[in-house]
Amino acid sequence: MIVTSLVPSESLGAPPFAAHASGLGRFAAPRTIEDISPRDELWLPEERVELSLAIERGIAPCQPHVAVLDGVRQLVQAGACCVVTGQQPGFLGGPLYSLLKALHAIRLARSLAQAWERPVVPLFWNHADDHDVAEVHHAWVLNENLDLQRLGLAGLSSGKQPVSRIVLREDKQHMSAVREALRQLYGRQKFGESAIELFLPRDGETFATAFTRAMTELLGPHGLVVVEPDWIREPLSRSLARIVAHPELPLALARGEQSLRESGAPVAIESASAALLYRVDDRGRHALRMGGDGFRYDGEEGSRTGAELAAEIVQDPSGWSAGALLRPLLQDSVLPSVAYVGGWGELNYLAQLGPLRDLVGVARTAAVPRWSATIVEAETAAAAEQLGVKLADVLASRGKLLEQEDEQPPPVVVTELREIAWKAARELSARKSALAELDRGLAANLPRTGDQIRSLVEKLCEKAERVHANRAGRGRRLVRRVNNAVCPRGELQERVLLALPFLARHGTDWITELLGAMGPIASGHLVVQLPPSEPDKETAA
Repeated sequence: MIVTSLVPSESLGAPPFAAHASGLGRFAAPRTIEDISPRDELWLPEERVELSLAIERGIAPCQPHVAVLDGVRQLVQAGACCVVTGQQPGFLGGPLYSLLKALHAIRLARSLAQAWERPVVPLFWNHADDHDVAEVHHAWVLNENLDLQRLGLAGLSSGKQPVSRIVLREDKQHMSAVREALRQLYGRQKFGESAIELFLPRDGETFATAFTRAMTELLGPHGLVVVEPDWIREPLSRSLARIVAHPELPLALARGEQSLRESGAPVAIESASAALLYRVDDRGRHALRMGGDGFRYDGEEGSRTGAELAAEIVQDPSGWSAGALLRPLLQDSVLPSVAYVGGWGELNYLAQLGPLRDLVGVARTAAVPRWSATIVEAETAAAAEQLGVKLADVLASRGKLLEQEDEQPPPVVVTELREIAWKAARELSARKSALAELDRGLAANLPRTGDQIRSLVEKLCEKAERVHANRAGRGRRLVRRVNNAVCPRGELQERVLLALPFLARHGTDWITELLGAMGPIASGHLVVQLPPSEPDKETAA
């Protein structure tokens, strides 16, 4: 059984927008589910059927649990609603907050369905239109030395293609190397192989399809419906065309930003310079911003009016997607959503859309701050106890509480090696002119050769320092365990680490228990202590 405790959000440092949200009138985040209201029935029966069939077709390749299909089919019913959350698809499932968002949406949807006596479906919007590949093509894990280790896919650049179009290949992305690294870390754990199989992309999948499959398999039994925008592109584009065609769009966006500034709240996205939508073709995404007679591409001298742009969208609905600012508006236009569960950063740019929502007739949905949580394994809890620190204090300090000023200096040999490497680099560089008399090309490479030597020696020195730290006393290893497990890279765990290691060691029962421990409205930061895991296969043998 898991054990949960609450840490007040205030002690962790509230994000900039959180302090202002309660003073923004109609935007104020709900404190109870009674503050959330059902939406008026605005959808025609055929629109609901179109939505339901499109999602069911899209999710079918995942062979979803019957609970998923039930939820999708309930969207046909008049009065059926959904609680929406979402995130861009991350490698190996992405950071833990994706899982936490999904669980919160499930919990809130269940509470609203019970209170309203009508279907409320938890829906996870897979932000597959995102094109920031560099942000999602890697993941962080703790290795056996309790250091953070970066695992990534090879052969990917931060191009302009949406991640839904980037097909991953076993050979090009060197997935076998990632698989082997994961097996070395978790393959001996009781649930290790199944966890790796769940999250590792398969040959021919995209970032989006791998993420949809994993989330559907993991949380489908709890009723979570994952949606990719490509599945419902036509209704999304119809809504996008209607919004960009409105002549008062710029004014409504400006009013929303001004109201935030007047209340002292930050503006997350400046609409005057933001990419409000994208044209998508074989070369990738092309941003359109407000300018000229209405909208223009980056670097374009001319422009087109909102009505002209709307006509282009209607003619080719599959070739367009909304930017981050307009995306929530499109979601709430197409989906019968009553609440959005998100981090404060997301809710910040929801807040500036109020005037535009009123202008285009899209109801304001409840903005629900998501649950935040830290998963603590028995070994980490024991290490904190031995060090005499409270996990809540470690979280509040982002790991700085355990920084030790009395660390032993590195061995002399490490300092000597570094000095030798620097000296070699300097001496090689000093001979550049002499070598140039023989060959200018060789001479041009000489400084780089010195840098490479210095880099290789530096890596060797860093490994030596880690060995030294381990031998310097058990206390150093305890500090590293607590810091890197609870506040990796000085951030909350949920923003860096994956769900995969916890599933490999503990299976999925703790997810069900965590869902039960969550309330429909977040009331702090959850510290979730897991029971001791079973010995790995080799130890048990």
